[in-house]
Amino acid sequence: MDRLQELRCKIDEVDQEIIKLLDLRMKLAKEIGAIKKRCGMKIKDREREKEVLERAGKYKRIFEEIIKFSIKVQEEDEDV
Repeated sequence: MDRLQELRCKIDEVDQEIIKLLDLRMKLAKEIGAIKKRCGMKIKDREREKEVLERAGKYKRIFEEIIKFSIKVQEEDEDV
């Protein structure tokens, strides 16, 4: 059981790092959204989405959700 607890603690640490990186990604997405709005660009960029999903490899489904959330963040005027 000690090994199980140890591994779960490691996963908790990794989860915290993922959350920090997602926070950073959403802040960047918010800034990108502001630039797109100022330049009269569309928020959705299918070509960019395709590039990101290709890089995601086996994590494509996870990144589909990240992209959806990033688009929502770019469309909103609220802070992340």
